[in-house]
Amino acid sequence: MNTSGFKYSLGLLTLLAMAGLACGSPTPTAEPAPTAAPAVPAVEEPGTGEWVTFTDEEDYFAIEVPADWEYLQTVDDENSNWYWDVFTAPDGHARIESIVYDDGSAWTSGDTDPTFRSWLHQFYGSAGQEGDILISEYSTQKDGSERLTWESMGGKYSGITYVEVRKPTAGLMFTILWDNAYENEYADVLNQVVESYRVP
Repeated sequence: MNTSGFKYSLGLLTLLAMAGLACGSPTPTAEPAPTAAPAVPAVEEPGTGEWVTFTDEEDYFAIEVPADWEYLQTVDDENSNWYWDVFTAPDGHARIESIVYDDGSAWTSGDTDPTFRSWLHQFYGSAGQEGDILISEYSTQKDGSERLTWESMGGKYSGITYVEVRKPTAGLMFTILWDNAYENEYADVLNQVVESYRVP
């Protein structure tokens, strides 16, 4: 996907700024460099339809992901408050993303909804700001997480984002997204990823 809203430099700085506002933590003065980390076991023949298990480094969740999707993790090397895991389809037309933010401060009920919605607009809006993302569905799931179905009006891509707070200092934002022209191609794969989501 080639949209300005997906640029990590903007997203990472915004994540720190917004989370700092929500949880009272200072933002770092410089953006840490992305670091690649092994997330899944090696597969001898990628592209064969094989799946592997990815487990979040803090054991917040585990999912099954296609073995041939490219993995990248970006972390907060300065304060260790957040990390961002991304899986990208080989053709770049779909992604799976998880953002975890935890600065040790408890989230309050009044902070969670506006903060998560601000992150949604900042990270996935084609212009990196409010006004582009249209939320078409909002619902609370059985596990207490909230599901937001959305579309970028200017970027021609859509997604489903699940948000929740754990323990109660960690904010989790889990997203699947796809280019609209490739929705039918990736619907089954992304649904399978969501259905595999579990707490280890």
